[in-house]
Amino acid sequence: MIYTASYFEPHRHHGQLFSISRSIPHNFRVDGRLEFFVPSADLLQDWKQKRINEEEYTSRYREEVKANFPVIKVWLANLDPKKHITLLCWERSGMDEALKHWEKTGKWKHERPFCHRNLVIKIVQKFRPDCYGGTDILKVLMPICRNCLTEVIPALITEGFDDAHYCPKCRIWTKQVLEPECA
Repeated sequence: MIYTASYFEPHRHHGQLFSISRSIPHNFRVDGRLEFFVPSADLLQDWKQKRINEEEYTSRYREEVKANFPVIKVWLANLDPKKHITLLCWERSGMDEALKHWEKTGKWKHERPFCHRNLVIKIVQKFRPDCYGGTDILKVLMPICRNCLTEVIPALITEGFDDAHYCPKCRIWTKQVLEPECA
């Protein structure tokens, strides 16, 4: 599955980490860089200098993607839906701030910041829907069945069976699980 996230929100990182930005934060480790999704220096400069709006940015970025599409097509063809990859850039999701605001006020207020990663994930969603994981998705580690090492359905969400977890592979209710390690 392919996900997108900010470098600065590691709780939203899944699997291997690939940069799709012009630069990488100091001392941040990535597994690779996908140059064909990196916006051009001119495009980024025009955006930062506020010489263009979202619509113009999107139009110009799409032209850059079209120019790189033969390489992108090969990358898409080689994706494995069982392999988790997160495409990273700088812009934060705003989700954590929205959650803090909700906890404080009881009102949900979230405006997704404009970021090219939202354009990139649409390419994955369109051409490889079987590999689409999403944007800014929390990484949640589930308990694992001790018998078969399959993720179980946690007891907390299974009404009436709050003392045991359900293993879909073994087809049993069990308290014998391995709890995930917190990163």
